[in-house]
Amino acid sequence: MQMSGSWILKPNKTNTVSNGFSLLEVLVVVFIIGLAASLVMPNFPLLFDRLVYANQRDTLLREINTLPYSAFSSNQDLALVAGTLESSVGQAVDKQSDASIAINVDDLDLGGSYRASNIRPVKLDIPKGWTMRVSQPIIYRASGFCTGGTVEIFAGALSYEYDLAPPYCQVNP
Repeated sequence: MQMSGSWILKPNKTNTVSNGFSLLEVLVVVFIIGLAASLVMPNFPLLFDRLVYANQRDTLLREINTLPYSAFSSNQDLALVAGTLESSVGQAVDKQSDASIAINVDDLDLGGSYRASNIRPVKLDIPKGWTMRVSQPIIYRASGFCTGGTVEIFAGALSYEYDLAPPYCQVNP
């Protein structure tokens, strides 16, 4: 039995150019990669810090956005009182203290004839070193609607102001 040699590839004798890279080309590529890495590497810790900060901010905003549902699901009126708040009698109320915060329902504008006998203050998990200020307590009714207000978040040198518009009081970042 004789085999045909048509399926065997024969080297092309006319092509003498090599198909590899020269040492100079490889060194240039390695130099460019090293230069790019030396420019990028010092920014990695900063990038990580920015990601942690953005995650903390988004978590806090998500917590604020879930307050209407929390009031609805617990069937209880909630009041967003955070950071330092100048109350109507001029005393500073600190959210971080373990003392319960008493809210005088008669001093709050709850919209018409609506009155609640028991308003529970909300405690949010504010990241360490951050403060949150509310100009007046924002009341989340058991129906899921809220009175609206302004929330200011201070994170180091950065500050954000969010207007929570009734009836749903959602933060739009």
